[in-house]
Amino acid sequence: MNISDIPHDMTFKFGPNLREIPLNKMDMLHGMMYLQKQLDDKTLDDTEKGKLHGLLGYFLRVIGELDESKRHLNEAIAIFRDSGRKQSVFINQLRLANTYQWETDYETSNKMFAELMDLAENNPDYIEYRDFVYEHQGKNLFDQGEYEQALDLFHKALALRSGNRNSELIKTTETAIETCEKKLNK
Repeated sequence: MNISDIPHDMTFKFGPNLREIPLNKMDMLHGMMYLQKQLDDKTLDDTEKGKLHGLLGYFLRVIGELDESKRHLNEAIAIFRDSGRKQSVFINQLRLANTYQWETDYETSNKMFAELMDLAENNPDYIEYRDFVYEHQGKNLFDQGEYEQALDLFHKALALRSGNRNSELIKTTETAIETCEKKLNK
């Protein structure tokens, strides 16, 4: 299942702290109930279960349910690890690092982002995720007031995205750069 398959409005915008804010929180909650109901389907294979747990973990973070977010993301990671889907493990570890960031457990988020960045920079299996790691680690550093380091990572993400990524991703990175520059100029 992909986000576009959910029959509810799961869209969001980024607020002044670079965090997702649901455009329609009630509809997002209904969408998460839809995902939870899909998990009850006993005919689902492990890949679909992992995807559902990953999406639930992601959206639970967006609405601030951090403990439940961690539970679902760890479940997704375990499912994907057991089935040998390394890239899916990586994506959900990135989501989990964001959840620790939102919890202000920076010791854990910094450690996780460092490991993910090392993989993305040094392992060809994950190189296509560098821009995501740079942007999300940038947001992690932004939350910690490390604006110069965050800005450097946002610029790295933008450089990678400018050549071949969609305009929506480029726009989010440009917004992160603008927001960070405003913080530095205060």
